Amino acid sequence: MLNDTKIKQLKAREKMYRVADHSGLCLEIRVNGSKHWRFRYRFLGKASMLSLGEYPMITLAAARQKVIEQKLLLDQNIDPVKFKTEEKEKAKLNIESSFREIALEWYSEKKERRSESFRSTVEKAFEKDLFPAFGSKDIKQVTPHDILRMQKDTIKRVVKQTNHGTGESTAIRNRQLVHSIFNYAIANLRCENNPAVSLGQTVERPPKETARPLTKDEMERFHTAMQNSRSTEMVKNAIYLLMYSMMRSIEVCRLKWEWVDFENKLITIPPATKEQMNKGERNIKMNRIHLIPISDQIFKILSNQKIQSNDEYVFCSVFNKSKIMNKTTINRALGSMGFEFTAHDCRATASTILHEAGYSSEWIEMQLAHVDKNAVRGTYNHAQNLEERRKMMQDWADIVDEWME
Repeated sequence: MLNDTKIKQLKAREKMYRVADHSGLCLEIRVNGSKHWRFRYRFLGKASMLSLGEYPMITLAAARQKVIEQKLLLDQNIDPVKFKTEEKEKAKLNIESSFREIALEWYSEKKERRSESFRSTVEKAFEKDLFPAFGSKDIKQVTPHDILRMQKDTIKRVVKQTNHGTGESTAIRNRQLVHSIFNYAIANLRCENNPAVSLGQTVERPPKETARPLTKDEMERFHTAMQNSRSTEMVKNAIYLLMYSMMRSIEVCRLKWEWVDFENKLITIPPATKEQMNKGERNIKMNRIHLIPISDQIFKILSNQKIQSNDEYVFCSVFNKSKIMNKTTINRALGSMGFEFTAHDCRATASTILHEAGYSSEWIEMQLAHVDKNAVRGTYNHAQNLEERRKMMQDWADIVDEWME
């Protein structure tokens, strides 16, 4: 058996060693000289060991008392190690943590693997809506009523701004963020309930505006408006490429020179890499290879862009050539010209006119990079009818040019 005199005489060795007391209690002496109490026991036939604290903060008498407590647990068929873990988890729930603390902790684990757009959206939601509503409140004290009030305040804030909609979509997105943060808090033993779980239908999402084809008047004014626009030549080229190519605005903004084959007059957009996917980035909406035949008009635009852009991206930021063009630039430029149609409406226009011209719906959908319901066919048939689509894309570009006549 140990006593205080014997314990004080125990010195560090080259390797850690243990000295027994009795009833499973022993003292572990580490190479740095520190001394730690251990309780060795068997539970359901399996040997285990439990840490009881460091000597002399835990005295010999206190350590022996702890052994008695552990044996009482064993008598009740309770594993002391598991009991200690559960007690720690309960203690965590008793620690006050503000919603802001947990939200920032959640965000720090997410942001490196998500897109810049996601990060910007979350940070704005934190600053303008979530933290002002209940950021300083203990997360366990946040109620469904708090979240409902936050949604209403979000809608009021957005309505006060011009050209930002009626706010329902923002309020719904904020509630979804809160829901995710509470799920994280529950998983990490910071709270036990998610007050957002029952609020799914409390705000009705506004009807989604579907893309529509350009009117005859918009087609007739398009080229004149482009010529008279004060937008930079790079922005005009981006709009023309979007119109001629049937690409999405984000696909135009992310277009890289390495995907452009001038010799074979073909743009090949590859699927996103694993690193891009981890950041929430995709080259096209449906993450598959996409081929875009280069018409004469597109060839001219790309040749002109070689002079203006950086070495990586076809279209770069107007203010910083090291960055890509912002995805909102095209729609803002169209708005400044007095148009009420968007980049997505240009795609709807091409689809409508080409269908009316008798082109295959399958070719048109393939050129719009819409997902094929047959996943295998959609993956491997990206080059199907390429020559026919090449003619279709040239005809479409010629139709756009005819608007100015």
